[in-house]
Amino acid sequence: MEDGFPSVSASGPVGSRFISQNDLEEAKARRDEQWKAAYARLGQVPPPQPVEDSFDGRSLAEKLAANRAAKQEEWEEKTKLANQFRALEEDEIMFLDSIREKQAEEERLRKAQDGEELSDFRKAVAARENDLNKPTQPMAQPRKQSDDTPEKPKVPVVTSKKDVKKSLKGVVVKKRPKSNVPTPSEPKAKESIKNIDKDAPPVTKRRKISES
Repeated sequence: MEDGFPSVSASGPVGSRFISQNDLEEAKARRDEQWKAAYARLGQVPPPQPVEDSFDGRSLAEKLAANRAAKQEEWEEKTKLANQFRALEEDEIMFLDSIREKQAEEERLRKAQDGEELSDFRKAVAARENDLNKPTQPMAQPRKQSDDTPEKPKVPVVTSKKDVKKSLKGVVVKKRPKSNVPTPSEPKAKESIKNIDKDAPPVTKRRKISES
């Protein structure tokens, strides 16, 4: 202990009561050297020394007064924050609960809708992949008619008279003028009728007479 602190001579009146700052620093330096030398002899690294509290020159009454003032200030700060808030009433609590339930229901519906859309999208993607993975079937080529197969006879298109009349509707046909000049075929026809009457048997003649 004598090496750690400087010796105080009792010769002077002031020297017996006060210690200078230089003496304190020198004593601390010597103590650190002794600390390191002791661990060096053991072959170990000295651990860090505990930090000493800074010197407080206040008296005990001043320290107690400062602690009391700090506690009073802390208590006033807590009560100040507590006075800013008040307890909720029953109707306010019910209103807030209804809002919270409504928000929860909207969130549930939104998640359900998102789930349905996601499932539909996955089904559409799966169906498209299945369509792409299916083998493409070759198109059936038309059969060529062989030379041995007989061709089907073409059915002639028969147009009815009504269709012809409808097609000729609106066409003006000029009538030929009737000529009073007998054609040369008329006397020939009369002569042929006379010859037939001559060649006919008599029975026919009698029948004609009886009919007349």
